[in-house]
Amino acid sequence: MKKKVPFIAAYWWCMLLFVLGVSVLFLGNHDGGVSESENRTLQAFPHFSFKSWFDGTFSGELEAYLSDQMPGRDPILKTSNRILGLFDATSEKDRILDQGMIEALDEMANGHEEEPEEEDSVVAEITETAATPVPLPETPTPEATPASDPFATPAPTPVDPAVKDTSTVRRFSLKRTDGRLSTQFQFGKDAIEKTARSLNAYRGAVPADGTVVFTYIPYSQDANIWLLDTNKYCGWTSDVEPTLQANVDEGVYVFSTVNELEPHMQAGELCYFKTDHHWSGLGAFYVQRMMMRTFGVPNVAYEDFEFTVHEKFAGSISQSVHSLAGYSNLYDRLEVPAPLAPARAFVYRYLDELVKEVRYMEPERVVYAAFLGGTHSPFYVAETGFHTGHGALVICDSFGLAFVPFIAPYYDRVCLVDLRDTHSFVTQGGVGLRKYIEHYGIDDVYFIVSRGCGINNSYMQKTVLKYLG
Repeated sequence: MKKKVPFIAAYWWCMLLFVLGVSVLFLGNHDGGVSESENRTLQAFPHFSFKSWFDGTFSGELEAYLSDQMPGRDPILKTSNRILGLFDATSEKDRILDQGMIEALDEMANGHEEEPEEEDSVVAEITETAATPVPLPETPTPEATPASDPFATPAPTPVDPAVKDTSTVRRFSLKRTDGRLSTQFQFGKDAIEKTARSLNAYRGAVPADGTVVFTYIPYSQDANIWLLDTNKYCGWTSDVEPTLQANVDEGVYVFSTVNELEPHMQAGELCYFKTDHHWSGLGAFYVQRMMMRTFGVPNVAYEDFEFTVHEKFAGSISQSVHSLAGYSNLYDRLEVPAPLAPARAFVYRYLDELVKEVRYMEPERVVYAAFLGGTHSPFYVAETGFHTGHGALVICDSFGLAFVPFIAPYYDRVCLVDLRDTHSFVTQGGVGLRKYIEHYGIDDVYFIVSRGCGINNSYMQKTVLKYLG
């Protein structure tokens, strides 16, 4: 009898796991879907082939699929992270040092202003004001092409065979004060070549004089590793962009957000939030400015925008930061830009069927989704109020929301699609993105993605190519 009870318990436990696994196989989202809490595309159901079976790829992807589609996964992850945060003080020693460093960074982010009086509510006081002028350092910029058309593309530069070689592993690394590099993640041959293939396919979908632009953006957690530990780290670097650039067609441009933002971050400018995993509007502005300067387009200045400013913004990772740092009063400054011309925004499905008109910005909200009011599926269109004769499409994850307001002055129409929500585009898109590009007069396509949807992710390797059509 004593041996029978453990056997029965083990038997029914195995049966429960079997039923759970089978239910995930049949009821899970076979397209993968998206995890908002992790800001990444979940594993789609793997494609079976004899090659993938024998080389182990199928079993590995199947295991990832079952893990990603487990019922109740997001609440379990959130609970686990909170519990780990209570006991993980030693592992965070290298990231968040002490109160003095946190307060110093907070002063830099908020312009050395005095801290407002504590409030019972986390909702910040809203003030309508122009943004504090941002000093624009004299940094060398890529040589622009003088032309009558401001969107004329620069001439291609000769390709170094060593840079073009995709067999060499490329890396994103933190710079250490002792002169060494700490690799955070790396990019292999397969990832670079598949991303290049996706970008080249979109180059073929835009007009002959159009462009395709790509950049990947690290998370704020990556930035804060060195911003909050300047005794150990002094910056970051990425060497994958030149290799990707060398493997794409003419008219495709790869930009390094990492290298562009580093000097601004070292100067204490708020390019990233400390309590949210996104970049700030200022970080997005600097990146679009780099792109426009490359294309020889005169820039609109950051201080030309009017902003709604929230002094007490606590974002998506505020609870984790507060727990790990031991603080409950750590806030960011959120600056939400108003359009420079009367702008209207709409959501469409089935190519041109109007779903609804939405607000272009929602500045009263003390959340990152104040930019564009968050993500709208399946297809978002902003009529900017400008008359440039050009249209743009931004293919992105949530990092694209802060980017769109700053390229709006350069286009008549800016469209946006977030293909992490593949189910929405499958059921309501109606046609592939190639048809949308043609219908809405798109000249330039921008890929603005976080590292979670970047070169190493199926989002850039497969998803954007699949839905081009």
